[in-house]
Amino acid sequence: MSSDSLRSLSIIIPAYNECENIIATLDNIARAIGPLPIRHEILVIDDGSTDTTAALVTSNLHRFPAVRLLVNERNRGFGWSYRRGVDAASLDHIVMVHGDNAWGAETLREFFGHVGEADVIIGYTRNMWTSRTWIRTLISKAYTFLVNRITGRRLAYYNGLQIHSAPVLKGLTIQSSGYGFQSEVLVKSLRLTKTFVEVPMDLIERKKGESKAFRLKNVVDVLRTIRLLCAVQWGRDA
Repeated sequence: MSSDSLRSLSIIIPAYNECENIIATLDNIARAIGPLPIRHEILVIDDGSTDTTAALVTSNLHRFPAVRLLVNERNRGFGWSYRRGVDAASLDHIVMVHGDNAWGAETLREFFGHVGEADVIIGYTRNMWTSRTWIRTLISKAYTFLVNRITGRRLAYYNGLQIHSAPVLKGLTIQSSGYGFQSEVLVKSLRLTKTFVEVPMDLIERKKGESKAFRLKNVVDVLRTIRLLCAVQWGRDA
């Protein structure tokens, strides 16, 4: 794009039982993108939460006029909520930001500022060994190594924030439903585009609430994603 004024970004926030984090997440996103010359919308996808996540978003809409709330009638999973957000997004680029307040305003502003610089903007966690537990970091590094071996790439991370062109993203068929979906999205998107930029980001490990990353259904979904990526790379899946 030739001008900053033409850039636009849909920000998708899947949230499941994030009543302790969702308002802080919205506040950091609003403070990050507010000073940037980027037209934007924020889509919160409440994934059938049993706490007050949706009610908190609704009661704070006056503070965040760019927010729209979509509510799943039941818990459908991380990937399903992401796809619903992609379908609802109306602007030129799309990014997903987790609802657990893992990113501060400054690092989000730096990341959002790269909109339009390449076909795909790939965020990765800087100094992961100091921002996460050693076991989660080890698992993450091993997963990245494995996906790089499958795809023949040398990316720093596959499960971080990613900014995609909306037409490309809306045209993808994504089969993963849990935490493995982000790597599937990235691998398939990179096969259809030409350029990408990797951007370091400073992670804030969640201080409130419970992480959903290591639930059995997510582990199973990641294993399915690995099998799917092998099929994609070796030509058995479009």
